[in-house]
Amino acid sequence: MKEKILKNWGLKIMAVLISFLVWFLVANIEDYSITKTITGIPVVILNEEAITDQEMVYEIVQGKTVDIKVEGRRSVVEKLSADDFTASANLSELSITNSVQIAVEAVSASVRREISISIVDSMMKVAIEERGEQKLPISVLTVGETQEGYAVVSSAATPNMVTISGAASKVRDVKTVRVEVDVEGLNAGFTTRGELILLDADGAVIMTDKIEMNHSTVTVKVSIQKTKEVPIQVTPTGEVAEGYSVSGDVEYQPTTVLIAGDEELLRSVREISIDNIDITGQNSNYETTVDINDYLPEGIVVADRTQEIAIKINIEKLVERVITIKPSDIRFIEGSEDLEYQISEEEPEFQLTVTGLKADLDALTIEGLEPVVNVSGYTSPGDYKATVELKEFENIQYGNTITVTVAVTRKEATTEKPSGLENSTATSETGSTEE
Repeated sequence: MKEKILKNWGLKIMAVLISFLVWFLVANIEDYSITKTITGIPVVILNEEAITDQEMVYEIVQGKTVDIKVEGRRSVVEKLSADDFTASANLSELSITNSVQIAVEAVSASVRREISISIVDSMMKVAIEERGEQKLPISVLTVGETQEGYAVVSSAATPNMVTISGAASKVRDVKTVRVEVDVEGLNAGFTTRGELILLDADGAVIMTDKIEMNHSTVTVKVSIQKTKEVPIQVTPTGEVAEGYSVSGDVEYQPTTVLIAGDEELLRSVREISIDNIDITGQNSNYETTVDINDYLPEGIVVADRTQEIAIKINIEKLVERVITIKPSDIRFIEGSEDLEYQISEEEPEFQLTVTGLKADLDALTIEGLEPVVNVSGYTSPGDYKATVELKEFENIQYGNTITVTVAVTRKEATTEKPSGLENSTATSETGSTEE
């Protein structure tokens, strides 16, 4: 048996060598070397304190990810992906051009021995800027419409301030910090959580990934109460300058306001009275704006978006006019049926001076003055001095009074008599009339 094994041993060794050579050739032919491009490998930042310790911040301008070319045996390279590699950039090695070399290596040591790596773009570029910080109040914006007849009367965020930090230029851009809550269809208050939104001067949203906040969400408490619309009444106080007067009605907008509060308290509010607009000494149109909230009872708030009332009080210079009144324009009142009254013919007309606003005087007529003399006290014939009474107007003043002489006479009898009767009969009848 031993002889059979050792027989032709040289040929057997040669056969083994040939078999190995054939296997080696076949293996190399099938597992040839290839090159593969792998993209999107994230770059890890090392030693960023080299920048941040100097109160500076940085932003990656180029090189957040890196692409590589891997060369090696097909059986190894074909299985590789971005997850099999780590890329890093050491900011302590930052150049004067704010660039740093990106290093890439395979995660597995066995893979590292099998492949070679070339980086497509091996430089990371960063922008460096001073660090900025500011504290801003948090405003609450309610979106949507509450149930009809209800309104949001208050809303508050807790905490109500936020500290933001980051690149100084980015921080300066933030003008408003806001949290939004939905009140669509609601008729009662609630508490919720909301995310903070950063806005620039134009109201555009600023991406928060470039700015750090000491908190990104807040608790929001919203109060919703019953509403009621009531009229606004504006009454000025004081006296304008001498020779001037308020012209027309006080103008103001809005004329009504939507208020909200406890339902029982709302029932007691019928109007909002603004009665402290002082026009003392004014000699021209007076305009002002007041806050409606200053005139509301405690527990009542404005539910309208408009919180202010614009008020205009027109003030004009008084003018003077002379009106001629004739005796025929004057009526007698409360006279006796037995007496006749007549203004003396020696007084053909009278001059009345009136002062007021031009529009009022232009519209004034003799008929509108209603000039009368009350003759109730003149009970017997004779001449009497009397004052003409005129209608009173709120915005018109009379500069003088008119005094007239009233001649009072007894009426003559006018009883008809048959033809041929004597004068004595007529006299007798007249006498009975006097009685």
